[in-house]
Amino acid sequence: MPIKILSTADLHLGKSSSGIPPNAEEKSTKYTWNRIVDYSIENNIDILLLAGDIVDRDNRYYEAIGQLQAGFKKLKDADIPVYVVAGNHDFDVLPEIIKSREFDNIELLGFNGKWELKRFSKNGKDIQFIGWSFPNQYVREDPLLSFKIDNIDPNIPVIGLLHGEAGSRESKYAPIDINSLINKPILAWILGHIHKPEELNENAPFVWYPGSPHALSAKETGIHGPLLLTVNDSEIKAVTIPLSPIRYKTVKVDITDSEDEYSLRDTIISAIFIDANGILEELENVAYLVYDISLIGEHKNIRAIDSWSIPIIGEFDLEMESGTKVSVRKVLSNISPTIGNLKELAKEPSPAGILAESILAIQNGNSTDFLEELLTKLKQKTGEINNSGTYQALRKNEKLIEMTNESASEKVIKECKRLLGELISQREE
Repeated sequence: MPIKILSTADLHLGKSSSGIPPNAEEKSTKYTWNRIVDYSIENNIDILLLAGDIVDRDNRYYEAIGQLQAGFKKLKDADIPVYVVAGNHDFDVLPEIIKSREFDNIELLGFNGKWELKRFSKNGKDIQFIGWSFPNQYVREDPLLSFKIDNIDPNIPVIGLLHGEAGSRESKYAPIDINSLINKPILAWILGHIHKPEELNENAPFVWYPGSPHALSAKETGIHGPLLLTVNDSEIKAVTIPLSPIRYKTVKVDITDSEDEYSLRDTIISAIFIDANGILEELENVAYLVYDISLIGEHKNIRAIDSWSIPIIGEFDLEMESGTKVSVRKVLSNISPTIGNLKELAKEPSPAGILAESILAIQNGNSTDFLEELLTKLKQKTGEINNSGTYQALRKNEKLIEMTNESASEKVIKECKRLLGELISQREE
């Protein structure tokens, strides 16, 4: 009989999802933790793996610890062992909870940054777990540089647990070299730190970021939940169990044909209906489906579109057949002004003429002195932002802003169209 393993990371107990009614119990990450515990018990899971940041650093002394301990007790009563590594958020609190030995079903792997191996046996099946835990809040060296385990049994499958940032050499959150990761004698790696579910290597060794099981913000779109691993000797299968009660989505809506406020609202609402019904089967465990609407297309009056769309944020309220409540968190305008003859406008010795000339130059692959100056300044300012100490402190795990020639041209043409549309609207007033 295969071994069933439920694995997750980055639950951040103590935090709540944004854009959800304040009195909704589903917004708290403890709701999903309880779901994970109950799922493990109800589905006869053999082992639960936790790859760090289970407790949020800013909230670890409040509800988080009590909820974690309550879950550990239920798992202990159900005879389900838990293998854990500590992340940058809970490097201190997890060892404190576990070392009390109140929960002898919990194994903390790799305490104080020392790699550690544990062996599990059930029904004649054996499996090994290896892990490394954060010794401090910040770790700037790849943990794999100190990887050394002498007692790995090559005849028994090994699953590795590690919290860190794969593919980022400069990270202060345990930078992980991916090539080094996949060259270790491991069947599969479960990684923590990145909230977006991602498969980094689809062949042995399999490498997964299961992602945060509870979606916390609009940046965490898509299905979220723990990863269920089924291990049978050297074979392993993985499937995401959608347990997050919150789901965020972004939908693009073309409003080119929306002539007034009523047609605009109909267009947006219709797009939400179609999209939500298209994923109805995925919403069984979802209490709140939260949309960000990205308006695209062209319109002659961008300012009117902006004002028409604002009421939708507070007024839209829909409940699906699944019981899921649907709302709109934000409406983003990415529309372009409807502009007449650019070639005629470009002949004008005016700001509108300069903007029209720049748009045409980008579209035709040409250049002008004004356009070259804009592109140069844009790249320069982007570089200054990326290198700013203040920005880096705010950015934390976010990647640098990329500014290629193509992306710079896209930003410039979008802004030129916006300004040109404003100028044309002023002429018509």
